[in-house]
Amino acid sequence: MEDEPSAVDRDVLDDLEHAVGDDRAFLRDVIDTFLDEAPRMVATIREGIATGDVESTSRAAHTLKSNAATLGALGLSAMARELETLTSVATTDASDLAEPHIGALVDVIAHELDNVRDELDALVPPTEDST
Repeated sequence: MEDEPSAVDRDVLDDLEHAVGDDRAFLRDVIDTFLDEAPRMVATIREGIATGDVESTSRAAHTLKSNAATLGALGLSAMARELETLTSVATTDASDLAEPHIGALVDVIAHELDNVRDELDALVPPTEDST
């Protein structure tokens, strides 16, 4: 695992923990909320691409970008930023969403989200109370 870059920047995650008053349970709640919502954002992105809805695709990419950055998932955030740029309402037509590189980027984002989930669960293990 040392060969792979970290999916989560521990300094950012530590800063977030300090920002929430070093309340590890609350931090886990924030993580759980992210891990519940992020797959829905990816699904919204996929649906937006399938239906040619540039606005919902770009909005979901923007939200994923911001939320991932908050938790220190900087690689995921950067990928979502790239997708947000590629699906900008100002410069993207519905037909552009069918470009293969956009779908491929979404696949990479979904894979990275799995890595982020695993690493967050390792760094801040879920408790019996967190679901």
